[in-house]
Amino acid sequence: MFIPVPTAVPTSLPNHDVIGEGSDWWTAWNFDVQYLIPLFLMAFLYARGLSRWDNRSREHSRWRTFSYYLGLFVLAFIYESPLDRLGEHHFSMHVIQHNIAMMWVPPLIYLGAPATPILKGMPRGFRKRVVAPILRSHVTRMAWNFLTQPVVAIVLFAGSQWIWHLGPGYYDLALRNDFVHDIQHISFLAVAMIFWWNIIDPKPRRSRIRSMGTRIVYFYGAMIPKHVLAAFITFADTVFYPTYERVRLFLPGTPLEDQQLAGLIMWVPFGEMLNLTVAGILFAIWWRQSDQRQREEEAARDAERESESAAVPVSGG
Repeated sequence: MFIPVPTAVPTSLPNHDVIGEGSDWWTAWNFDVQYLIPLFLMAFLYARGLSRWDNRSREHSRWRTFSYYLGLFVLAFIYESPLDRLGEHHFSMHVIQHNIAMMWVPPLIYLGAPATPILKGMPRGFRKRVVAPILRSHVTRMAWNFLTQPVVAIVLFAGSQWIWHLGPGYYDLALRNDFVHDIQHISFLAVAMIFWWNIIDPKPRRSRIRSMGTRIVYFYGAMIPKHVLAAFITFADTVFYPTYERVRLFLPGTPLEDQQLAGLIMWVPFGEMLNLTVAGILFAIWWRQSDQRQREEEAARDAERESESAAVPVSGG
């Protein structure tokens, strides 16, 4: 079996954020303002928008608010907790971090229906003079319509993972360079937000794919390339990223065994198990919608028959 191996890059540079000798991994918390400030701003605008949202045309349930803040919390946790620093020592921990960012965070945030609260939470002048013209511009609409085309979204979602993991030295470079590492995180999250847009209706906007059955096909269309990538990583007999061979290990096993574990994590809990869960939820929604439509059609037919019966004159004896 041919396993594509990323071309190695020079290994003279140290990891950018390794845990120092003598330090315990559970004390390795971060304080990255480039992540925390935007997350705090999104949390503040959402809360401010909800408090100023009067005369609502639709219900905004408490579970949506909980889902949104849970998504922000999970995102902050995976970037600021020791999981992030462990990812500099173990590929398996990096895979957990990236897959949570791509597979858990976007649906949690979108289920919070954040568009209206965040817009209402912005200063009125800034929203009207800056944000509104950008959102209404022809260029913005064309770009978003293109990016959310199902085929394009699948290519972006799957392609970003293949390029970063198997591209010539890209992943190893991200382990040693802060700027490249941030670009990697942003790109994974950005393409995931685009991909999940078509699965979840982020009210008041609607998915481009109306049928739940088609959404299941769309979801699996992106998961199959991810499974193939996971198989390459799992069955490789060489370490893909030399940086992991030069750092202190906190978990049992060799760098190659940790890489195989990373592939299995990507393949099973963040692959097959999550796939079945998402597909099951979509199928349940699809079934409920179909059943509801059938009931409405039957009720309409019954009402029509009753009106026709009432219109027929009764002959006298």
